[in-house]
Amino acid sequence: MGDVERPELLPDCDVPAGRRQPDELMTTCLVRLADESLGDNWRTSALQACMVRGGAALAAASFIVQAPGPWHEDLQHILRLSGVGVDRPAYSSAEYTVGLCYVAGTKGLPAGLRHRAVDALVHRANDAGYAEARHLLPKNGWTWLADAVREGWALWTAQLFSQDESAPLTTRMRVGLALAEHEHPAGYVPTALERLAAHPGAASKDRLALAVAVGQRAPKDATGLLRCVASDSIVQAGHRMQAIELLDEIDPVKAEEMRALQTRLPSVRAARDQQRDAAARAKQREVARRDRETPAAVTGRLDSKVEELLNDLRCRGSADWLADHLDDHIAENDWNQVAQDIAEICGLVRDEEIESSIRLVEVLTQIRYGDEASSTSGSSDFETRGDLGFPRLTREELEEYARAEAERSWTLWRGLVEKHGWDDDRLYELDRQADEVDRHVADSICQKAGDHLRALQQYLVWELWPALVDAAERRDYGAAHNHLATARLLGDEAEHAEALWRSPTLGNYSFDPRTMSWPRDFWLVMEQWRRGTPDGNGQG
Repeated sequence: MGDVERPELLPDCDVPAGRRQPDELMTTCLVRLADESLGDNWRTSALQACMVRGGAALAAASFIVQAPGPWHEDLQHILRLSGVGVDRPAYSSAEYTVGLCYVAGTKGLPAGLRHRAVDALVHRANDAGYAEARHLLPKNGWTWLADAVREGWALWTAQLFSQDESAPLTTRMRVGLALAEHEHPAGYVPTALERLAAHPGAASKDRLALAVAVGQRAPKDATGLLRCVASDSIVQAGHRMQAIELLDEIDPVKAEEMRALQTRLPSVRAARDQQRDAAARAKQREVARRDRETPAAVTGRLDSKVEELLNDLRCRGSADWLADHLDDHIAENDWNQVAQDIAEICGLVRDEEIESSIRLVEVLTQIRYGDEASSTSGSSDFETRGDLGFPRLTREELEEYARAEAERSWTLWRGLVEKHGWDDDRLYELDRQADEVDRHVADSICQKAGDHLRALQQYLVWELWPALVDAAERRDYGAAHNHLATARLLGDEAEHAEALWRSPTLGNYSFDPRTMSWPRDFWLVMEQWRRGTPDGNGQG
């Protein structure tokens, strides 16, 4: 049997639990106000002091002088003598809730007043109000609920108490019996009664008594409870037969079903053994749960989860699988496979799960280490040397490279012509040289763009991604997020580089040799070459 946890806040009340109790002065005033042995002047002074204090103190005093009970007439007399007005209260709804907590938790007040305050608090805040009330009253001080139900009040409080597994079972059964005797609307059986009638830990006679009490008041409403008692092998055989006899008066068909069931039920001893085994298993599960919730177990699970996330980050950017055949695909000029390799790179760096994993690692380490979770004490070599920029290649740079290669090829050809002379057909030789230069330039820029793609993949898997994982391991999450942002920019660059790698085959890098400086004889031949095509004999 555990304790009900006290709520930190109550509905529509922002006063924390530690402040929902009166100070010493207010405690004295409330006790004096309700003390019939004191003179009227003491009690009126106490009420006036609560009025001067206002807020929750006035709310508590107002509840006391208006609460029904044997003290009501006497307190109304004190109210008239004091001149304090409670018809138009000068306190808020939250202050009234705190005032109820004052009354319920003040030990010197009459028990009946405290019980009335508890019931008002439960009606006002439901489950949270009940949890607060369980904290304010003694754990074993709830037997009054049975009498309150028979008097016609505290019904909702009684139902919540009867369902509370942390409360003493004998008291719950006593309160449940009072609820069973109470005149409820036809067809309505409180859930608390159904649970108590089926409770394996309750005595057989008490479970039967609940069903009988309901049956005496509303026979048809007791059908389910009587069947529950009659079909449970833990209930003593004599009590089961009594339940069947009562059921026979209400529903003979159901009663006959219960009689037939008796032959198939295990003995009470066997049922008790099964119950003990189930209780032992439940206890073992509870012990295992508590073991899982020990600080060492929790920190172990946190460390394990963080390591799992870091391993996932490390593997996803591993050189062993991320576009690992890009070099071969570029060499084979396999457009489709290269496109798939680049898609793998972009899919990794743009995956929102990567950022979510980094943030989850950050949150888990914050839970694990508290304020020390974010550490920036150690910097990796990657950051220290400032090598945060990945390789880049623009179209303009590639065009400049193509021009330089073309000029170099034409210059080399000119040197050969100057040394060995022209062929017989100069214009045909120029055609042949132009084709050769175009092929060389296309191959060169394709090679350069391919090398750039290789460099990006190598940079990502060997430098940038390991730096990201290393930053996350060192709990430097700012650096990890920066590396991820850099990786996403690298993905954009990889897509751009793929387009550059494809472009040479589309003839985007043509070169006119006449833009170079040539000797006069070369220039004249080139002009003739550009103006027309050679004739059949190779002459212009």
